[in-house]
Order: sequence, then C-alpha cells, then structure tokens
Amino acid sequence: MSGNPLDNALPPEEPQAGDFKPWEQRPAPGMRVGAHSNPMAGPQAATDAELIAKLAQASERIDNYQLPPLIDQQVQLLHYPLLGRQSTPAGGLSLKGEDNAQVWAKFVAEELFDTRRVTLEHFHLFEWFPLAPGRYHTNYAQQMRAEAARELKLQVDGHTYYTPAGKASMVEGGVGAVRLRPRQVAGEPHYFMTASSSGVCHEGFPVLVPRRFYGPLKARMNAEGAAPVTLSGEMRYIDGETPAFFKSRRDFPGLYLHVDQVEALAAPRAGVTRYLISVAAAFLGAFQGQDGQYVTFCSFDPATAGEVERATQWMEQFYVASQYHGVVITDFDEVRPRFPGAVFALPDLLSGKLDQAKVQTFLAQHGFGQEAGKNFFLFYREINTQGGNYYEGPVTVQGDMQG
Repeated sequence: MSGNPLDNALPPEEPQAGDFKPWEQRPAPGMRVGAHSNPMAGPQAATDAELIAKLAQASERIDNYQLPPLIDQQVQLLHYPLLGRQSTPAGGLSLKGEDNAQVWAKFVAEELFDTRRVTLEHFHLFEWFPLAPGRYHTNYAQQMRAEAARELKLQVDGHTYYTPAGKASMVEGGVGAVRLRPRQVAGEPHYFMTASSSGVCHEGFPVLVPRRFYGPLKARMNAEGAAPVTLSGEMRYIDGETPAFFKSRRDFPGLYLHVDQVEALAAPRAGVTRYLISVAAAFLGAFQGQDGQYVTFCSFDPATAGEVERATQWMEQFYVASQYHGVVITDFDEVRPRFPGAVFALPDLLSGKLDQAKVQTFLAQHGFGQEAGKNFFLFYREINTQGGNYYEGPVTVQGDMQG
C-alpha cells in the first residue's frame, strides 16, 4: 500500500483525501472500490434480483459476525492489564522491525519471544489500541475484508457505506481500535498504545508506554494525530486464561512491546501525510426486517479537532438510529466514554464494574442462553476481588485524560 492511509481507501471516482469526512464510509486501506468490486457501480451494476440475492446471503452470514465476536474482542483486552508478575530479561538478543507486516511475520515465525528486545524504527505512535492486535495481517482477515467489499451500499449522493454484514466482516478483518486509560505497572502508570509503520492504527503493533515518556508524545498526538518515533523495549506475552464471553475465535495470545526507550522523530515516514483510526460498536437494530445484534464502525483522522465526535455522531444518529432503528450497546473509548449508557460499556468492563445481572438479563431478552458469559463472570469476579494480584486498575492523572 502507499504511505497515505487514505490513498488506497478511496474509490477512484470519489474526492481525494483532503475532502474525506469520517462519517462517509470507505473501504479499509488496500480495499479499493470501483466497477470491478462494487456490485452497485459502473456499467456492470447488478440487477435488482442479484442485489436481493446478495442481501439475502449477507443476512445469512450476519449471525456469525456480530455481537459475540466484538464483545469477545473487548473481553480479551482484560489480558493486557494482567501485568503484576513480570520477569527480568534473560539476555541481550535484539531485533529490529521496519514495517508492520515484517514485525507480525516475525511473531508468527516465533522470533518475537518473551523478554526479547525489539526496536521499531520510524513508526507512528497512536494513543489508540487495536481491538484484535495482529489479526489484520492474517489470511482469515484478508478474506473477511474481501467479503466486506461486496457489501457496500450506494447512496443517491454518490457516497457509500457498508451494510451491517459488511461492517461485521471488516471488524472480523482486523479493523477497529479502542482508547484505554493508563494502568499501574511496577509503580508507574503505563499507556496502552499502537505503533504503526503506516498511517493506519489497526495495522500496527501494541505497545506499553511508561508515563515518563507520555507528556511530549501526547502533545505531538494532539497536534498531529500521531507521534513519529523509534521505540525500543522488551517483548511481553500475556498467556492468561481469560474465558471468552461467547467462545469466538482468537488469533494470537496477548503480546505487546514494553517500551523503555523513545526517540522522537521530526516527521512521519515519506508518503505518510494523514492518519487513520477506525472505531467499532455493536448495536441492536433491524436489518432486512430482522431484529438482531449488529456492528458498525467509522474511520477518522485524529489530527483534525472534533473528528472523533463527528464520527461518533455519524455512527449513533445516522447509521444506528436512522438506517437501522437501533441503539448502541458497546463503547470504544475508556478515556471519554462515547456511549455511557451502553450495557457493555468499555469503562465498566475494564474497571471491574460490569453488572452481571444487567448483562445476563439483556442477553436473555435477546435470545442468548443462560450459559452465555457464565464462565467469564466467574473469572471476572475473581480478578476484581483478589486485591489486584494481577489487575491494578485504571489510574487517573490530572492533565493526562484530555482527548
């Protein structure tokens, strides 16, 4: 792909990156849309019967790609604060990473093992954290994003957005990020972030950044959307036994780079002129006359003030409420909750305040059995009533929580 995260996301017949608005849905990077891939575009446009058939197929797929996977991705975030027992590195083996795909390939090849030192050279640091780190680079995720390209809906004004089936396929395809509050690790607040060689957050690598580096980085992220850096640190694995809520698939164990050296760089990589963050939420709504649990996501440039608010408004008001007569039931921002009334609120989940009775009543009302989430809540109660043996809870530091 090109260095500009939006170059490959924009259909050729649509405005260039400078005209992009976050509430206008576009394919993810690398998923160009034109007459060959959009079933509603160009002289080869599908007939009404073909479109109806495609929508019917999409409806059949929806149950596989909706609420359960997104909830399980958020539940898996509980692995990352389980950092109470870390070992001292055993040796000086080191490795350099130059791009996202290379780093993840080394992980798959088992070259990124616990305690190994890694340097990420000229990456871009985001304050957002991937929902499913590494999934974007799997064959499965690539197939899901290809599926999503078939589910673009064309508006009368020429803009496009994904149906709920397409949205769910994109999230299963590794698209999506959350913003997390810091946690105490070894007596110091640490921030869960993403380092990406491209301008796209969810393509990158999860990193844990100590607060002592945070101030200048945050100022840079506020001004530019991301901070160009070279990072060094030690690999950490989290092989916890956190039960999945709905038993959906999991690609990788928890892993991240625990940063201990940061070199701020003057500029992004050549060709990276904008940044892209995608956020996802589950909702209850009606699609093709069928009530169910669906997914939406929206992308925005973090360098532009107010874009995350506008993206949130687009998701809630235009997509969920107007198009599918629904209500949002998850959140993507622990720092500034965007949907504070959501039954699966991210701040509640990660602070140990998720209400089991409320959640299980909700699940029962919407067709999930009594066993849904049972094993998860047994574990959840244990880690939040053991005095913080592993989970030390969120840290609020004055001035650090500004969006």
